[in-house]
Amino acid sequence: MRHGRHLQFGRDVAVFVLLAVLSAAIMAVERLDDNGVVAGSIARIFIPFENLSSTVMNLSYIRKENRLLRAKLMDAARQNNLLREQVRDIRRLQGLLDFKTAHPGTLVTCRVVRQLGQRMGGGIVLNKGRASGIEKNMTVIAPEGLVGLVIMTSRDVCLVKRLTDPGYRVSALTRRSRATGILGTHTAGSTVMEWVSPNADIAIGDTVVTSGLGSVAPKGILLGSIVRIHEEPERFSRTLDVHPFVDFGSLEEAFVILRRAPAYGELVEEDEVEEPL
Repeated sequence: MRHGRHLQFGRDVAVFVLLAVLSAAIMAVERLDDNGVVAGSIARIFIPFENLSSTVMNLSYIRKENRLLRAKLMDAARQNNLLREQVRDIRRLQGLLDFKTAHPGTLVTCRVVRQLGQRMGGGIVLNKGRASGIEKNMTVIAPEGLVGLVIMTSRDVCLVKRLTDPGYRVSALTRRSRATGILGTHTAGSTVMEWVSPNADIAIGDTVVTSGLGSVAPKGILLGSIVRIHEEPERFSRTLDVHPFVDFGSLEEAFVILRRAPAYGELVEEDEVEEPL
């Protein structure tokens, strides 16, 4: 790119020098030619060169203008992207505020500070812990639905087992027909609702919510929607593929419900974590 600019600059200089020499030659001939015949002939010959000079100057000016306009356009695009991001943040925070306002005194707002991969056991780390009243086995939610369960706490942070982490199980039902089952995520990454009655009225697109059975999570929290139905005659049941409503990849904030559920099997650590996670 830099080599191209140097080459173009060299061409412009060469054209400028040529035109200057030709102009000087014409002026010299005019002084020597009393009748102006020779000068007129030379002038007619070099009219195209004068036009070329004007064109070169105009092109140089246009190139400068284009560079300035491109710079302004890029700056405007950056400003536009920044404003769009700010608008998205405002809408997201307004939604969080509205959600918390609808549940006064029962939720602690937390920020996601880390997402753990499956090699580390999965889960997310929130920026609040026992100092904010958060304890193990408390349910974590977002405006879109269930996030998971608190499985470890320290003074200032807590670790949450996500709905999409293998090993998490929660009792669920379909909102429309009230068909029940157990929802969890397999090691392959698919979130499924198992042990659904083969006679249940089920349809793709039905909404799945928590049933409240087992006290793992309060009743009625959104889980996801049914995207596929598997008939399993040998198990006398159906298995439903469920797409979670919460986008865990872009989750930035979550709410902890300040109500502790009973211990839930292997998801609950027996010893308190005294040091920050």
